[in-house]
Amino acid sequence: MDLLSPRLRLALRTPADIRDLLDGRGGATPWASGYPLDGTLVAAAMQAELHERGIDPGPFGQYRVIRREDDVVIGDIGFHQPPDELGEVSVGFGIVPEARGRGYATEALRTLLEWALRHPDVRAVHADTDLVNLASQRVLVKAGMVLVADEGDRKVYEILGERA
Repeated sequence: MDLLSPRLRLALRTPADIRDLLDGRGGATPWASGYPLDGTLVAAAMQAELHERGIDPGPFGQYRVIRREDDVVIGDIGFHQPPDELGEVSVGFGIVPEARGRGYATEALRTLLEWALRHPDVRAVHADTDLVNLASQRVLVKAGMVLVADEGDRKVYEILGERA
């Protein structure tokens, strides 16, 4: 499954893609310098664990963020797991340093949120970030999320869907 925005293509990772990534193998799409990020590997390991437990996250998995102008992977975005019984889901993202500051993270997050908030199983999307990660906080706000909790070293953001 792919989600498109003006400058990006979000490509859902398959279980085989996740295994290849964790084994250090790239796919047909070239990677930008600095990819995969540490967060990429952590998220991929979480997705692999879901698959090992027999849980298919379906479209609520990890997506490669691919710059359409040159077809290069510049980061990832995705869900930690499928929506829970309350219809809540958490999202995370990362963009390689050389592509930061160009609005790619905001564009990718807006694209994913628009899709998720139209999904009948989703009531709310959450994200959290370190207190000192001001760039991520700006991305979350620009994408329409609002601060709902300040937990000392973490800030939690949320956006509600039509079901809320």
